[in-house]
Amino acid sequence: MNADGMDVQLVERSSVSSEDPQMLMIAQLAAQRLNEHYPNHWWMIGWAPGMTLVVKHGMGDARYGYTVDAAKAASITQLEQAIIFGGGELLERMNLPRGAWNGVDEPTSYDGAPPR
Repeated sequence: MNADGMDVQLVERSSVSSEDPQMLMIAQLAAQRLNEHYPNHWWMIGWAPGMTLVVKHGMGDARYGYTVDAAKAASITQLEQAIIFGGGELLERMNLPRGAWNGVDEPTSYDGAPPR
């Protein structure tokens, strides 16, 4: 656990790329911002080639999440806004309230996704 009480761990490093150290810092930033705005949720954050941040919710179906093109952000502020907006959008689509997770509510559906 870090000083904020968050458990941030590097789970797997499947490739070694020159952008990995930078993306690790961006993923940690995303974890911090998401936890500040939507505490207690199980955020899973990774990245894909081309500086694409990949964010999923641990209670959701692994097929659903969102991406942020970190290379297109003009500033850290713009990157943080995209991360926070995407996190809120994902929670809404999962029919979970924005804000702190109460430890009880579970996703009921995925709005905007075809039923399966």
